[in-house]
Amino acid sequence: MILDSNIGRLEYLQDIDLTDNYFSGSISPEIGKLKQLGRMVVDNNVFKSTVPDEITQLINLKELWLSMNYFTGGIPENIGALKSLESFSMWENEDLTGHIPDSLYDLTMLEDLHLFRNSFSGSISTQIGRLTKLKTLTLAENKFTGTLPTELGLCQDLEFLRIEMTDIEGSAPKEVCDLAEKNLFSDDRDKEYFKADCLEDNVTMVAFFVCDCCSSCCDHV
Repeated sequence: MILDSNIGRLEYLQDIDLTDNYFSGSISPEIGKLKQLGRMVVDNNVFKSTVPDEITQLINLKELWLSMNYFTGGIPENIGALKSLESFSMWENEDLTGHIPDSLYDLTMLEDLHLFRNSFSGSISTQIGRLTKLKTLTLAENKFTGTLPTELGLCQDLEFLRIEMTDIEGSAPKEVCDLAEKNLFSDDRDKEYFKADCLEDNVTMVAFFVCDCCSSCCDHV
């Protein structure tokens, strides 16, 4: 276990990158002692535990990437304590559940938020509009419900939005489609920069999510 209790001794450590290994076990609560840590990347390993609450004590953290592991539980409730966080990725941990904590919307420096391919649920809060620096938002392949908040249109720098294979229904708000004049619908971006469950059902001929401005549509499963 690479991130055991001994990790707390490295109090001046500024960068952890364990990408693409076979490290397993859990992340020790001692991780919270690394007050100088600015970047923590453990993508594509076999960590099997909850994410310790102590990780929210890393007040200088700018990048936190925990993707492609086997983490369980949910997003730490106090994630909003990481005021310097610019990039947060937890995609493809299929046993991650629960809602998005309200405190996440305190991360006003956040530019990239990747939560796709998990088992998160609940609705997307209107507080999403507080993340005005957000450029990338991927929520696809989860159990999210409700509608897409109009407040997402306040994220004027948004370039990439994925909500397909969720239970987000209704229609794309005008405020989001108005971003067509900005980055979200730039001609030089990937063809799937705004993807949703907007294909018409073969029987009802009605789309689960109505979207006049999506770049790519798929079936609702």
